[in-house]
Amino acid sequence: MPERRTRWYQSLTFRLLTIFWSLILLTAMAAFSAVLYLSAPPGPTELAEDYQRAIEPILNHPSTEGMIQPGRLLVGQYRVVAVNSLELNEIIYVPGMSQFQVGVAFDIMQSAEPVQVVVGEHTYGGPFASSEGDVVIARPASSEELAMLAENGDQDWWPRLILISIAASFLGALILGWWFVRPLRQLRNATREIAAGSAEPNLARLPKRKDELGELARTMATTAVQLASSRDAQRRLLSDISHELRSPVGRLQVALDLMETDELRKNRNYLQLHKDIYRLGSIIDSILWLSRLENGLEKLVKDPVDIAAVLKDLQSDLYYLQYDKNQPSWEGRLQLPARKLPELETDAVLLRLIIENLVRNGFQYGPENGQVRVSAAVKGDEIALTVRDEGPGVPKEKLSKMFEPFFRADPSRHHGAGVGLGLALCQRAVLVLGGSIHAENHPEGGLAVTVRLPLS
Repeated sequence: MPERRTRWYQSLTFRLLTIFWSLILLTAMAAFSAVLYLSAPPGPTELAEDYQRAIEPILNHPSTEGMIQPGRLLVGQYRVVAVNSLELNEIIYVPGMSQFQVGVAFDIMQSAEPVQVVVGEHTYGGPFASSEGDVVIARPASSEELAMLAENGDQDWWPRLILISIAASFLGALILGWWFVRPLRQLRNATREIAAGSAEPNLARLPKRKDELGELARTMATTAVQLASSRDAQRRLLSDISHELRSPVGRLQVALDLMETDELRKNRNYLQLHKDIYRLGSIIDSILWLSRLENGLEKLVKDPVDIAAVLKDLQSDLYYLQYDKNQPSWEGRLQLPARKLPELETDAVLLRLIIENLVRNGFQYGPENGQVRVSAAVKGDEIALTVRDEGPGVPKEKLSKMFEPFFRADPSRHHGAGVGLGLALCQRAVLVLGGSIHAENHPEGGLAVTVRLPLS
């Protein structure tokens, strides 16, 4: 079934951009409305008595007929700013007035009752009846009027606007978070279920979505099925390999038992061959068992293990662990810790596998007749086993790759040193045993690999 593609208008990116654009637009509109509200002229108030006393007698006096014109000073500081001309049937304003001042004068002219409005440092009052028509008069604003204007304008609109913006942003964040983060949490939980081996993770209704998250959910569901099928195939492969590898080793063991004689029992080479064949079978079983442990097919069973006995047994077998018989013998070149070591609750085969690989690497990459030292330190509830050689060490940039499969620090110097699986196998075994492994260049020279394992 072909994968359903997300259309552009269903895209999560398009939706997020639309939401953010809408929030920005709404915020801009709210701010613009607040600015308009705050910058709006103050409302009209009751006309002061001085207008009545000083202006009305002059406006109604016969001597002022024909002299009431915009901009004309009538008396004192009272100046005409607008006249609703009866002759022209229109309002005439003082030239040079701002649009705001014209608007205030026009509003006053339309008022049914005389009012006044403070504009800047002047007070506009009106309308007053005259022989030329209704007029609006301006005079300098008094200190009381300016104080009242400041008191009326001193309102907490900006703090309120900030609080409203914070509340709106918080609400928008909650909605956006619920809409966007909730499916991410579902995807996270589904990923954990897939990592735990589930072939049908709980994705709820996510696969039905038509955006990128829906695509991701559908891909994840398909991947879970494929991973489950791959794990099943790997388990079948492990079972087949186990059978194929065990069969020839088992036949070798039977052949050795059948050809055994009293003379062969006294032959050191035969005894070692007998021991190594049985050990080869044990190693094959441990590697396959390690893979089964990592795939959850087996459970680790730990027993008390004498570390000193494992090291002594390894020391006695060193001569036969060599790949190249032309190289000097490894016998007697392994230095073991002198202190008494505690018992370890672990798997003896895996522990021997780890130490043997580290010791073998130490001899193979160290100098001729060089020594390999095994030291141990107990710290709290864990033991640290360190295997150190006398070789040139490893470049710092390659230390992080030491435990990668098929990696060899200097393959040109040791053609017979294996294919680079020893340390990778050690790391896998250490992790199964619940420990950790670390490699570093020793200050006195050589490579030191430390394995930390819990005592119990």
